[in-house]
Amino acid sequence: MKKVLCLILAVTMLISLSGCFGDNEPEDVRGDIVTQTPDQSADITQGEAEFSLGKTANNTYNNDFLGISCTLPSEWEFYTDKQILEINNMVDDVLDEKTTEALKEADVVYDMYANCASDGSSININLEKFNVIQILALDLKQTLESQIDVIKQSYQNMGYTDINVNYQKTTVDSKEFDSLKLTAKIEGIDFYGTIFSFKKSNYMANVTVCSLLTDTTDTILSYFSIK
Repeated sequence: MKKVLCLILAVTMLISLSGCFGDNEPEDVRGDIVTQTPDQSADITQGEAEFSLGKTANNTYNNDFLGISCTLPSEWEFYTDKQILEINNMVDDVLDEKTTEALKEADVVYDMYANCASDGSSININLEKFNVIQILALDLKQTLESQIDVIKQSYQNMGYTDINVNYQKTTVDSKEFDSLKLTAKIEGIDFYGTIFSFKKSNYMANVTVCSLLTDTTDTILSYFSIK
């Protein structure tokens, strides 16, 4: 079981789509890049909240920039600031203005990770940065669907079997999002995952929830509030 949980941690980082676009031309996964007028390009930055990382306190995560929060039951545990920085390949102990500015320039930022030790469920959130033209042209449905075969192959390489990945619409806090639904088996244990994605300013946010043995992803998604 310990080996399985280690694989689950690796998978939750994989399933979040971070780095999936590195070997692809932008137009292959984000739709055709179209010419925008200056006014159209300006719309994405004017009136937007300033980029910021999320904060956790009293078992609640909140990110004002993304407009998303999540309050988890007591058996769940959030990663500390230091652990989040380690995921982002940074060695600082605390999230301060300096580290926030550094992460602001990163292509992919992991903002939150939480897990439930009693059943192996987990949540993670990351943000992938795009330029103005890319984000305006980004088709979330097309982007998610383009990664299905990549995800399947990655899971097969890690020893998963019975892998199914499908695009669907997922409702979170009464709002509908583009998402992927994944099911698989590892050492005879059922694995379930849901990724839902949305655009904010010039970022694509990916929220991943995973569970083992039984599909509790809908319950986990009910912990979220989204503005």
